[in-house]
Amino acid sequence: MPLLTRALLALLLLALAGLAPAAETAYEAPLPAEVNTAPDLCAHVPCQEVLPGAESFSPRMGKPAYVEGYRGSGEHRSLVGYVFLSTDIVDIPAYSGKPVITLIGMDTRGLITGTRILRHSEPILLLGIPESVLTKFIQQYLGKFVGDKIEIGKSREGEGYIGLDAITGATVTVIAQNQVILRSGVAIARQVGILKVEPKPPVRFSAVNEKLSWAQLVAEGSVRRLMVKPEQLGMARADEPYIDMHYGYLNTPSVGRSLLGDAGYESLMSRLRSGEHALFIVANGSDSFKGSGFVRGGIYDRVQVAQDMDAYTFRDLDYLNLYGLSAAGAPAYKESAIFIVRDPGFSPAYPWSPVFLANKLDRSTGHRDFVSFSDEYWVQARYLEGGRPAVIKPDPTG
Repeated sequence: MPLLTRALLALLLLALAGLAPAAETAYEAPLPAEVNTAPDLCAHVPCQEVLPGAESFSPRMGKPAYVEGYRGSGEHRSLVGYVFLSTDIVDIPAYSGKPVITLIGMDTRGLITGTRILRHSEPILLLGIPESVLTKFIQQYLGKFVGDKIEIGKSREGEGYIGLDAITGATVTVIAQNQVILRSGVAIARQVGILKVEPKPPVRFSAVNEKLSWAQLVAEGSVRRLMVKPEQLGMARADEPYIDMHYGYLNTPSVGRSLLGDAGYESLMSRLRSGEHALFIVANGSDSFKGSGFVRGGIYDRVQVAQDMDAYTFRDLDYLNLYGLSAAGAPAYKESAIFIVRDPGFSPAYPWSPVFLANKLDRSTGHRDFVSFSDEYWVQARYLEGGRPAVIKPDPTG
């Protein structure tokens, strides 16, 4: 059933039940057309609500756009922070296929001071999950530094990640909203100088171009493995893993040709634009790394790629079929995919991590927590021009 049809059906059911959303709901809330273009953003949205202490605001400035908030006037005027509209910066669709339009405030230190959902199209928030739950979710960002590593689920001790409580039954929505707030905040923080901009150099491959077997690719680290067992998710022990993924970076000529064959590699590279990167995943196990969000909203809600403070999710447009592996000795697998990272901030010359997202059951309470599992990948030194990655990592090949 199309997403729009489901949303209309949800509204109809609520109306028939006498539970039609109140006028103050943000669901499909009407916003003035000027909100997207007017120089005076704060004449149309509640800037003071997300940046407490600010008494006046500048016109839109910068690219992407933001406004400055000030306390006082004249020579006593001081900068309090910044307010920005998420859709001025990122266009990340949620479950409905439409973005959750969010107003965000940030002080001069890079701490989030306020968030306000102005409009959403999430039918999941009409049936079973109150809209107030999403409001409560985004309030978790208050006081958080935009440069911190923040993810959905429990904090990963020793890895520097800050965990946020998820919304059971609205995984796609919270994953999208997490990226909306963090990527918007990082973009403005970099622009105003709170976060240092460190351009990542483009990857330059060496002349090494040989065909390797699956065992050789695994041994040198060009193909890596991420496995999650049932007991790690509060389930009963079982012989079959919950998920057992092998993954790697296909742009590296030797790796891509070994895995896809010459014709497959050339075909893939011809489809990529400059600055785009192809990753492959093959997997076995009792569950799927694709999840179900890609069927409902075009979002793969089980896998992400993280690099430094940036996280990248994949939509149906970022997915290509992987029809087979050419490397000698490649294992059989239940599901496969090629995902494309299109963000210019991603660089394979630096380490990156695949992240698998799942729900963990607490058997004593029956409560489920959102948890993540990750690994680390880097292009092997011998494949890079100059023979070394941007960040030195041990190379198993020596």
